[in-house]
Amino acid sequence: MISLSRSVQELEESQTLAFTQLARRKREQGIDVISLTAGEPDFPTPEHVKQAAVQAIASNFTHYTANEGMPDLLQAICAKFAADNNLRYSPDQILVSSGAKQSLFNALRALLNRGDEVIILAPYWVSYPAIVRLADGIPVIVPSRIENGFRPDIQGIKSAISPRTRALILNSPCNPSGVVFEPGEIEELAAIVREAGLVAVSDEIYEKVMFDGRTHLSIGTVADIRDQVVTVNGVSKAYAMTGWRIGYMGGPREIIHAAAKVQGQITNNANSIAQVAAVAALIGPQDPIRKMTAEFERRRDFVCNRLSALPRARFRKPGGGMYVFINVEEYFGKGNGHHVADARQLALSLLEHHHVALVPGDAFGDPASLRLSFACALDVLAEGMDRLERGLQELG
Repeated sequence: MISLSRSVQELEESQTLAFTQLARRKREQGIDVISLTAGEPDFPTPEHVKQAAVQAIASNFTHYTANEGMPDLLQAICAKFAADNNLRYSPDQILVSSGAKQSLFNALRALLNRGDEVIILAPYWVSYPAIVRLADGIPVIVPSRIENGFRPDIQGIKSAISPRTRALILNSPCNPSGVVFEPGEIEELAAIVREAGLVAVSDEIYEKVMFDGRTHLSIGTVADIRDQVVTVNGVSKAYAMTGWRIGYMGGPREIIHAAAKVQGQITNNANSIAQVAAVAALIGPQDPIRKMTAEFERRRDFVCNRLSALPRARFRKPGGGMYVFINVEEYFGKGNGHHVADARQLALSLLEHHHVALVPGDAFGDPASLRLSFACALDVLAEGMDRLERGLQELG
């Protein structure tokens, strides 16, 4: 019998991908399923970005680039960090990867020794604990509560730090809660990083998708921890370029160089055509972002208004991102004919009986909740909300 590695056997499948796939299979069977699972903008990639890629193909820009990324893209990323985030990096402090997920893995693989601990705030993006484990680290989860608006638990973070703690993963706006860190929270988190000698790995992939006039603040702007921060971003969410797979990070040279060594042995450079497209996205017209974000805000308001009519469904209006995180524990153990014991059973019931797909919250470290993505057209959202409402009402 073939023996597989223990780390892979213990690795959980991404529940976002799993429930997206379940919805897809039902569609292939001819069932009309509304999928509110994936965080993928339903907008087309901007035309000038696509045209840059077409021109790159026509000019035969189809060979290896430098492992770290093509020079024009490194310069564009440095300019973006300076203009948008007040972060001053030189090109040798940037690493371009095949998506922000790879950037996160490269950074953690460069930082961690076996048994090192990484603090993760819950609810969290599904892949954080898995990436930490694959990098030989140990995820340490610090929960937050819906009653406190899913704000970071500063005292809980302090209590979770041990002599083996190496890093703290931050995500603002947060997937799945939509929480946007306030300046005061950034200062408190920075103080923890400084005093404990940690590295903050800041996932800022949703920074452009902010609502109600909010502005993004990067923790790397706190001067006295500048050399303890790795800032991760990418073009997937802001520019509707999920399939192009371009992520990047900026940080201290020694971390970036170590992460580049990891990448050089795993994938080498990111796709050359996609790198050209990313340059066009970063330095070209930014109007498509503003239009897309305005539409996301409209969809958020629609979903939240509908959820407000469901007294047993608790949620906090997201300040950014593409999701609403809904506490549904008051529906557990209820129902006529069928009962649900947890969010996973509820998600499966909604998919099976009402043909609407959401992701159960246990994947995000909160088994009492469901994540709803509003990254789809309003008419699709309206039908999805109708089905969700019927399903929850059946449970009382």
